[in-house]
Formats: sequence, C-alpha cells, structure tokens
Amino acid sequence: MKGYLILFLLMGLSLVASAQNQFGILPVINTSFKLQNDWKINSKLEGRQLLKQHPFPADKNDRVFERLDLEVVANKALNSANDVGLGYLIRREDGKFIHRFIQQYAYTQKLYSSKLSHRFRTDETLEKDEALQLRLRYRASWEKPLSGLQVDPEEFYLKLNNEYLGILQDSKGNMEIRGLAVVGYTIGEANRIETGFDYRMEDVFTKLKHKLFLNIGFYHNF
Repeated sequence: MKGYLILFLLMGLSLVASAQNQFGILPVINTSFKLQNDWKINSKLEGRQLLKQHPFPADKNDRVFERLDLEVVANKALNSANDVGLGYLIRREDGKFIHRFIQQYAYTQKLYSSKLSHRFRTDETLEKDEALQLRLRYRASWEKPLSGLQVDPEEFYLKLNNEYLGILQDSKGNMEIRGLAVVGYTIGEANRIETGFDYRMEDVFTKLKHKLFLNIGFYHNF
C-alpha cells in the first residue's frame, strides 16, 4: 500500500507543476438507484470552485464559483459486463443554463485483483447564442484495492482514469485530454469517498490550457 501512496503523491506533485492556467476544487456527489429489469439511474451533482487563474482575470478576482452541473443517466445492463445509457445534463454558468444530451456504452473487464472499464460516449451541447457542440469521448478507468483481491467495506482502493474528447463546434475541431488519480475508501456496503487530482488539457489544437482540480467525491448506492 505504501508504494501506491508514494506513486499517487508523485503523480500529484507532477500535476501541480503542470497546472499553468487554473487550479480549483471539484466537489462531487454521485448517487445510484437500482430499478427493475436491469435498469439503473445514476445522478451526479458537481461544482467547480476556482482558487487560482493564470493569466489573472480582468476583474481581479481569480477565486470564483464557476459552475454547477446536474447530470442524470439511465443505464440498461445488457449482461454482467456491458451496459448502454441515455442521459441529460443541465449546467448553471455565467448566469445562464447549458443543456447537454448524452448517449453511452460501457464495458467492464474483471482482471486479477483489479478491474478495467471502458466508456464510449457521445453528447450534444445546447447553449444560447452558441453553435451546437458535438463531442465524442472515450474513457478508460482502472480500479485496484490497496489490500486483498477485491474492494471490500472499510478498505482503501486506487482509481486511475484517462479520457480523450474529440470536439466539433461551428465546423471547427478540437480536443481535450483528462487524467484522474484518486484514492477511495469504502464506508459499509453503500458508500464511498474519494479524493485526488483531476488534470485537464483543453483546446489542444488551438491555445492549449492546463487545468488542475482537487477532486472530492461522495458516492452512495440506494
């Protein structure tokens, strides 16, 4: 376990050194509801609090609550490893609402003492006075217990995510790359807490931006 924690710390320090444009906090509350016929509803409430920005904002206030998202996705399990889903996200940012429609497919591989998940997602974003934004996303997620062969109650685990986003808006293409490294802890059978670093490279093909957030998440299964 000590080896994983040292690796996690080194990754965090490397990400801090790379965060040139924004640093902040991402608090997340994620809930899951099981329904009949292999349906499940996932909801996520996520905020973004900026603590540091470069270059310094024109209004001389780099500590702002930037946005609040509510995302709801209905998933249908096809079997023990595959599921498909449809969802909707509403965002409050800069005094206006942004709407996003989501379609996704996910596949989970159970490995020895860990699991690897793949998620393919498309989404369409509608915003007032802006052209329709289309995105194609792929995310790989690896989760491993820090002791034992599976994540049990009252145990720590490590989770690593890597995501690539292709973006098309107003006939112009762009790309975003994300990396997430968190340590989690299970509380009983239904609850988890996670904290770690969320690093993002935005506008890769134009004016590259580096953003780093401290991710603090709470997960509950009903």
